[in-house]
Order: sequence, then C-alpha cells, then structure tokens
Amino acid sequence: MQQEDVHPTRTPTGFVRKALRRAALVALLGAIVLFLWVALRTPSLTRDWDEDVRVLAGVERSDGGTVLLKNVRDWSYTRDSVVGKSYIDASYNPERIVDLWLYEQKLDDVGLVAHTFVVFEFDESHGPDRFLGLSVETRREVGEKYSLIGGIVRSFEVTHIWATENDLVTRRVNFLDYPLTRHRLTLPAEVRTRIFYKFVEETEELAATPRWYSTMTNNCTSSLIRYVNQSEPGALPRHYSYVLTGTVDAYLKRLGYLDTEHSQAITRDTLITIGIR
Repeated sequence: MQQEDVHPTRTPTGFVRKALRRAALVALLGAIVLFLWVALRTPSLTRDWDEDVRVLAGVERSDGGTVLLKNVRDWSYTRDSVVGKSYIDASYNPERIVDLWLYEQKLDDVGLVAHTFVVFEFDESHGPDRFLGLSVETRREVGEKYSLIGGIVRSFEVTHIWATENDLVTRRVNFLDYPLTRHRLTLPAEVRTRIFYKFVEETEELAATPRWYSTMTNNCTSSLIRYVNQSEPGALPRHYSYVLTGTVDAYLKRLGYLDTEHSQAITRDTLITIGIR
C-alpha cells in the first residue's frame, strides 16, 4: 500500500510570493541604510574644492548699513578658456538698489529644471561694480559633477558665489555655451533691500557653519523665494516651481512679479550685440 506524502507540494505561486517578500525586505533594509548614511553625513568647510567655488566671500558691515563684500569673483572668459581669475572687494549700500534681475539657465530640453541667479543693480554712485550677482550653487570638490540625485542625497555643500554680472553671464554664455534668459523682477524697493541683507546674513552663516545643498528644499531658486516670503509674508505661496525650478519664470509672471517687457534671451551670438552692462 502506497504511503501518503505528508508534505504538500510547493506551487510556483508560493515560490514567487516568498521571493517577493525577500526582495521587499532587501529593498527596505537598503532604504534604511541609505537613509542613515544620508542623515549621518556632516557638511564640511575643508575639502579639495573646485577652483571656481574655492574662495568664499567675506562680509564686513558698517554702522551706516553699507556692506563691504570681499572676494567678489570677477573672472574673465573666452569661448575656449578662463583668461583671468581676479577677485575684488567692493562696498554696497543696500538702500541704493535700483533694480533686481533674475537670470535663468535651462538645464533640460523640456524646461522643467533650471539654474537661476540674481543680479542686484545699484545706482551709478557704485561705479563699474554696480551690477552685483549672487548665485546659490553646489560647492563641488575637484572632479565632482553636479547631479539632481546628488543634490537629494547630500552629496554637495551649498555656497554663495558673489560675483560681478560680467563673470556670471560670460562664464555661462561665452565659456560654457549655455543660453540665459534675463528677467526684471518687479519688487518694491524695501523688499529688494531686505532680500540683499538676507543673502548677506546667510553668506556670513555659511562661512562659519557649512550646510548641505538640497535639490528639494535648499536650491538656487528656493533661497530667493524664501527671502521674498520673509520680507513679504505670503507673497509667493508654495508651488512646484520650488523644485521644478525651470517653471519659476511662468509662476512669477502669473503672480505679477516679472516684467516681461524687459525679458531678454542671451546667447553667444546676442552677447556680441548687447554686451554686458
């Protein structure tokens, strides 16, 4: 008489379920390890930085409100190379900002992601240095390349690059061949002044206490929006352009903060015609 098998036959479905459970467990453990690795990393001021982000700007304030910015980058570029690597020290009176300009560099074909930076235009009493730029950037180490994912997982410290408008524009347009679009921001004078002071304050803080750049929460565009809202609470409600930075121009235009009559595309060809102010 044949003895009955007391062990039930394993079905293919059972194997699949068990494999899926194991895969889910491995994925969960991997996510936990990644989270801990990201959370426990600490930013630094002392790494082997790329030359263009190596020198930090210094700040000195006077009792009258004037700000002396040291090590404002003023490099010179041709289409093929960097031909000058100078830095300047210049004093600025934030009460004499006459305009604020937003520059936008699209980083993808669809136009969802962009790098933005601002240029403060001071009155003519500031002479040839009256167009002062501020670019919130990743402070890359030698050999590092920027990536969106790297910005999410704390791969880069954040830095403030104070530079002349000529430096920031010709570096991107002439040297790197990245077209830009320039927009005039229609913000009240007192808001422009407060935004400048906010950037100066954070520059001082970053020189003492490094922070991580974050694609999601602390990028080139969200910093500007944060300071606008601190100066004018609720002026710029939360919006996906905080992360999809290539859409910030349309958002600002819809809210009435972009003077489209003064918007201008800047390419290698048009740079020859319009020049740098």
